[in-house]
Amino acid sequence: MSSPTRSSRTGFFVAITFGLIAFVHSPAAAVEFTAGAASVDITPDPASINWVNNRPYDGIVDRLHVRALVLASGETRVGILTLDITEINESNLVEIRQAVSGATAIPARHILVNTSHTHSGPTSPNFQWTGVSPPKKILVNEPLANWNRQLPERCAQAVREADRSRRPVSLGIARANVGEWLFNRRPVRPDGSVKSTMVPANPYVLPEGMRFGPVDPIVEVLALRDPEGKSVATLFNLGCHAVTVYGESKGISADWPGVACRKIQEALGGEAFFLQGCGGDIVPARRGLKQANDMGAWIAGRVVSAAAQSLALTPEPLTVSQAIIGLPLTKASRLRMGQPTTDAEIQVITCGDLAIVALPGEPLTGLAAAIKKDSPFPHTLVLGYSNGDGACYVGLPGEKTKGGYEMGLPGLGTDECGGLMVATALRLLREHRVAPTSAVGRILGR
Repeated sequence: MSSPTRSSRTGFFVAITFGLIAFVHSPAAAVEFTAGAASVDITPDPASINWVNNRPYDGIVDRLHVRALVLASGETRVGILTLDITEINESNLVEIRQAVSGATAIPARHILVNTSHTHSGPTSPNFQWTGVSPPKKILVNEPLANWNRQLPERCAQAVREADRSRRPVSLGIARANVGEWLFNRRPVRPDGSVKSTMVPANPYVLPEGMRFGPVDPIVEVLALRDPEGKSVATLFNLGCHAVTVYGESKGISADWPGVACRKIQEALGGEAFFLQGCGGDIVPARRGLKQANDMGAWIAGRVVSAAAQSLALTPEPLTVSQAIIGLPLTKASRLRMGQPTTDAEIQVITCGDLAIVALPGEPLTGLAAAIKKDSPFPHTLVLGYSNGDGACYVGLPGEKTKGGYEMGLPGLGTDECGGLMVATALRLLREHRVAPTSAVGRILGR
């Protein structure tokens, strides 16, 4: 999925082609590291139009939330929001950041917005699905329009509550293997081409001499605990579509990530945050309502076990940077969108040995692997579905020639786009690693 609609950027957004980076660093002196978390219900009225079939939803399977985490070191605050919706486009991002910043004074550039990509929840207003030709415009009725209007303020409410609840925390990281539930829907034929396989007959056996596509089976876990050892927040990062429910039910659902969050909160307390990764080519191995519950519970169990064995990290000053790059569009996309490039924001947040990289759109798993391989930070989490649509599906150079659904109409950019995104993320990470913490507000060119 993607949105070719591009509204003019406001606030901190800068109209450039290949990247300016704004660094904001905390003072070098030791500072207190605090965190607060909160969630707000954002479940729409089931009378809202479901973008999947342009009809009202068939009730509510489970409720949707926006979850907010505020991290602070010294005077620097960072807001991380996770939303149980399909995605947001760049104009929605501006609205959410403006609402949150206005309510909390957290700078807009310090706000990361990640979506779970559940196909059983609403998506961006004015969204058009480019996966078909001509693009499918999503219908909006009054219940959905009302939900759209309220979303920025509900995000702001969650961040306000999280900010007010901040207290000193420790930071730990752990990892667990959940590969049994993951399938790369781009298996490779003997001739090197891809055969898109959205729902495999058997996710563990491939016919026709095909090779399995790459899968990162690791869920990365961040545990934030207060001085009494109580959980403030548990974050888990994994790249996988949230699509187990919508094929069987057209009801509203947070899908398997919603189940996982509930189970983690029941076990550990605090808030649980699913950070959707680079899952553009990764889907659940099995689908259905029961499978959504089984998958969510399985992953939650692994996350809880990992959190109990987390490695303590030294909380250090937070550093935030962004680069907005122009991704070149394919000829078909240029004709459909009326422009040669589309903006993509690459955002990096670091704290000591921990780095979080946020990529827009639906990056394939190879982008995360490339960034982690060359990152100068020993603990690097790579998110997709963050801060807008970008060029929607993006793979590493060479993926376009293999074909498949993701590299067709839904992949708006040219074959070089993935390389540009990876290079930009690595540049930011290296500059974070070497930049002196006394440099405040420094602007660096590409």
